[in-house]
Amino acid sequence: MTEVRTLAPNVSPCTGVCRMDAASGLCLGCARSAEEIALWREAAPAFRAAVWADLPARFVRLGLTCRRLPWTTGDIRRFVQASLSGAAGTWVVGVVGAVAEFAAPPGAAIAVREDGADLVATTPGGALRLRLDDHVRALRFDPPDTPPGRQRLVLAVLREAGRLPAFAVVADLGPDAAAIAPQDRDHRLYDLGLGRKEARFCVRVAPGPAARALAAAVGQPLAAALPQLGPALLAESPARVVESALGRIEVTTPIPPPGGTSPAGPHTHLLPDHLASGRAMPAGMDLPRAYLPGAIFHPAG
Repeated sequence: MTEVRTLAPNVSPCTGVCRMDAASGLCLGCARSAEEIALWREAAPAFRAAVWADLPARFVRLGLTCRRLPWTTGDIRRFVQASLSGAAGTWVVGVVGAVAEFAAPPGAAIAVREDGADLVATTPGGALRLRLDDHVRALRFDPPDTPPGRQRLVLAVLREAGRLPAFAVVADLGPDAAAIAPQDRDHRLYDLGLGRKEARFCVRVAPGPAARALAAAVGQPLAAALPQLGPALLAESPARVVESALGRIEVTTPIPPPGGTSPAGPHTHLLPDHLASGRAMPAGMDLPRAYLPGAIFHPAG
């Protein structure tokens, strides 16, 4: 897919890690000098563009991995829209051990529409909604020499913009008023109780056995509820809804049996052993404290 290019960025490289390295005189978050930081707001576009152009080499020298891209909100929106309409890869929402993945199944297309600040995408077996406003930042973690078409993209949300409520037990959230399809908004949404501020893993159900099992599990920790919940959810495969501060992915493909393989296209993973790591992001992709994880884009191939 075509890479976004911003020639004279007004965007600041700041990542919220404002600590100067005594040896190099550069910030260990954005790799700018103290003088560049002080001049940034009033500097000419050519000055800012020259600093941006030099930052990749500075990151290598400093051994830094998290790099903010010089993208405006509009740039981010164009990238996301192109990645979806071109079925160029997979978007992932969640934390290590509890994620939803959104991609087009083989031979299928993704329909994309705008809904105010949101981008909404649908494909067989799943739907995605991301709120792309001025609180969203585009970050890279792969080495600067990684080919553009192979680099992962992280969309993070400023922590000050808010976080999701965190439940440490199974919780009844009531009707899913935020459901992407209007016909799903009367169905009940249950939070499985990950107890994580970065994301939550929910199940949306119509009346039936799975709904009764979830209602009976309310107030229980996930580990205690799983022996009763697992068979009911496996039999019915209700919608799984994984949310972050950026938005949500809804998955309706069947849940594979134990030892089975996840289908191509939208699917979820809920792996208690991996959840126990407590990691919000994959290894090597640690976010500065100023951000909450939103979504990760993995290019196809």
